[in-house]
Amino acid sequence: MLSQATLLKEIVANKKLYGECPSCGEGFPLTKAQLFFGKPSTTLALEAIEKLSRKLEEGFADLEQKKLLAKQRSKRGVLDVNVGKVLEKIAPALPGFSFDCHDCRALSEPIDYIVFDGLTKNGRVDYLRLIDIKTGESQLNTHQRQIRDAVSEGRVEWNTYNKVI
Repeated sequence: MLSQATLLKEIVANKKLYGECPSCGEGFPLTKAQLFFGKPSTTLALEAIEKLSRKLEEGFADLEQKKLLAKQRSKRGVLDVNVGKVLEKIAPALPGFSFDCHDCRALSEPIDYIVFDGLTKNGRVDYLRLIDIKTGESQLNTHQRQIRDAVSEGRVEWNTYNKVI
């Protein structure tokens, strides 16, 4: 039985044997390879292992940092959503709200309010408005965009439902 060192020497000496690079997939003669068993025998191999070990450690440190930031973003996102939900409910009563809070009716989903503009002061609806409250960098969701587009394109109609008993 051949020793491992002898086997490696014979593999490297055989000019007919080829290997495949695991990174690029290209073939190469094993005579050009620096094969070893156990501890590498060349400084080139030792340096390569050390370099890869450092990169691996840096990768783990980077991953830990990203996990920490993700947790922080997640906590911040939950707070933002909860604050946003509270603000949506009280927005008509806050200073700077552009419409008479008495003209607002809460729908909550998929949009926050319908405003019967002028109803309280004039006794008649001068304008009908659909309002959605957003905080921070939040955006309209898909259904809200569809509603906005339907209104913008005039795809709105009135229907009266008479219940038959």
